[in-house]
Amino acid sequence: MERILKIKNLQYENNGRKILKDIDLEVGKGEIVGLIGKNGSGKTTLLKCLNGINKISSGDIDINGKKIKDLSPKEIAQNISLMGQDTCVSVAFPCLDIVVMGRYPHLEKGKSFSHEDYEKSLKCMEITDTLKFRDKNIGKLSGGERQRVLFAKCVAQETDIILLDEPTASMDISNQEQLFKLCKKLSEQEKAIIISTHDLRVASRYCDKLLLLKEGEVVTFGGVEEVLTKENIKIAYDIDVEIFINPISKTFDYYIY
Repeated sequence: MERILKIKNLQYENNGRKILKDIDLEVGKGEIVGLIGKNGSGKTTLLKCLNGINKISSGDIDINGKKIKDLSPKEIAQNISLMGQDTCVSVAFPCLDIVVMGRYPHLEKGKSFSHEDYEKSLKCMEITDTLKFRDKNIGKLSGGERQRVLFAKCVAQETDIILLDEPTASMDISNQEQLFKLCKKLSEQEKAIIISTHDLRVASRYCDKLLLLKEGEVVTFGGVEEVLTKENIKIAYDIDVEIFINPISKTFDYYIY
């Protein structure tokens, strides 16, 4: 599998406090990697480092063989898209106008969005089941509906790497399943997807690999069965669990005792 993202010895400090310490990670085309760990473990901070919002203190991030520090913000946005946790939108724009903003990194200087940009955006709304919102004010939607529109914007950006920070936090179980299935389809198109999530069951079903964080450090990185052990969960979450295979879904499950 062709490597698309490489992180080496990543360190991130804020006001003299080390937030991320010695993060190593490699992601290949077509891989879905889940970021898991307690609140405050560094998942969101790491995603913001990967798309250049947070400037790393030391280490390297390579995207398609190029160091992120050598790329302009527009070049980063042509390679990496990020859907953050905050779904609040301060402008009263129709949803289609929000989605087409995902095309901004591909605009030539001084140009406006083209007919093709709008067509691509409408297609992304169609596959994310948000086309019915195209003319609605995004501020009038529920939190889960806004998440789906912002996901459509993320897809419209047409990047090789997609970062999703708690993308289903406000969604009902039907839309959660729909989003993760769409992520699977995108990975089949050789998109690399990194998803921060608290749902270990969903992560085990849809992610190829998991990165388990605790207090800004990697507990372990690898396949689902390698990472989701009761020993690792105890270390990262400080709870005792029993791991078992769900007899109905035939996938990872657990209970806390």
